Amino acid sequence: MRRSLLGLALVLGCSPPGSPDAEGSDAPILQDPQGSIGLLLNAPQGVGPQPQCVAELCTSLAGLIDGAEKTIDFAVYGVRGQPRIVEAMQQAQSRGVLVRGVVDRDADGLNYYADTEAFVKTLGDVRDDGKVDQRRLKEAQRTSVPEPRCARPEGYLGPVQCLAYDLGDRCLLAAHSSRDHLDQGAAIMHNKFVVVDSRFVWTGSTNVSDTCSGGYNANLVTVLDSRRVAQGYLAELDQMYEDGLFHDDKGSRGRLRAMVGDTEVELLFSPQDSPVRERLRPIIKAANERIDVAVFYLTHKLITADLIDAHLRGVEVRVIIDATAASNGFTKHELLRAVGIPVKVENWGGKMHMKSAVIDGHTVITGSMNWTTAGEDTNDENVVIIHSEALAAQYGEFYEALWADIDDRWLHENPDPESRDSGTACTDGIDNDYDGVIDAEDPGCGQNPPPVDPLPPWTIVDKGGRMTCEPEMLRDVSLVAHTGQ
Repeated sequence: MRRSLLGLALVLGCSPPGSPDAEGSDAPILQDPQGSIGLLLNAPQGVGPQPQCVAELCTSLAGLIDGAEKTIDFAVYGVRGQPRIVEAMQQAQSRGVLVRGVVDRDADGLNYYADTEAFVKTLGDVRDDGKVDQRRLKEAQRTSVPEPRCARPEGYLGPVQCLAYDLGDRCLLAAHSSRDHLDQGAAIMHNKFVVVDSRFVWTGSTNVSDTCSGGYNANLVTVLDSRRVAQGYLAELDQMYEDGLFHDDKGSRGRLRAMVGDTEVELLFSPQDSPVRERLRPIIKAANERIDVAVFYLTHKLITADLIDAHLRGVEVRVIIDATAASNGFTKHELLRAVGIPVKVENWGGKMHMKSAVIDGHTVITGSMNWTTAGEDTNDENVVIIHSEALAAQYGEFYEALWADIDDRWLHENPDPESRDSGTACTDGIDNDYDGVIDAEDPGCGQNPPPVDPLPPWTIVDKGGRMTCEPEMLRDVSLVAHTGQ
């Protein structure tokens, strides 16, 4: 059943004071004075993946589903090891609640999470992006890839990023790539949201899995009681579920802004709303005092430039990323370290799975979108921006605890994500580094673990009278490989 989009039409407007904004057109602020919003922040639990619904990330969702009276609408990446949520959905359906939703599938019709098939079979008509991915893959195979503007790093096979960051009188130069070939047509339905009775929204970085909602990973959930915000999510689901539109086939309605109680909330979807260009980058550029980032992947070259610029103008910047992401050929954390930004790589075993930041003690960025080009340009994602000193303070206190929990050794080194350096990674039954080998069978967990692979090379050179730093400068310099050790 298609939900009404009445009230979602967005017109030009102006931003209130204190709310940093993108230049140009904007949306009016919808009013939901009786609404409320809360953050659920989960520090990684060193007990391994949990099928029990004990963590608040899971109990909050189960409670909303149990209380559903009319409708449950969802878009979740997949399902694994969370029987309490599956049973709650089934019971809601049995008592007459209309349940509809979408999950991810690749071009071969497969989902990453092992219990997704049973979940889909239980509920019936759950839809997916598989056919769209098949079409995208065929289109990508017919498209030639342009030659890179710099030499490919030795030992790397993927597409090449040629990077030049301006440090004032010097330039930071790098060539990034992936060790393996990448499927240029790949895109995922990466949302994690559930809407109950067109009013309650559960969303954030948390997958319905034994590692995420089970509490093993560091994660964030935003819970809203807001019909205004719920309508935004339902309109997004309509495009996927009703119209079969995923990824860059979807149309933009512009970002939604709502006063939920006394808190201003912004909602954007990828790829159609361009959340990095339209909101994340302007907010980072407007920062005056502090930026604290906690993300799974940070590979977006323009966000990296903005964080470097913020650091150079005196803003205190800190970053926490995941150990697996720190081994990715496109990771930007070593470049941030190179200019003096403190970056810690987690060593928990469980993932740093958040996609979030707090800015200047008043703005919290949350959602499902990793800070990557794919997160903005191809994947189905949602980004929630919250303007609240109280919630920013809650997030800030949580961030301080996470930061303190990671030894200062990992300000300079990169732990092997499946090794004795990474907490419970050698006993958790999870393939933490995605190499097909688990726990004691993984070389990283052995008596003589191999060294961490070096990342793509970089160097810092004098500007030499140039006005700007350009990727073409890479032709005339030698890059240096760094191990992160």
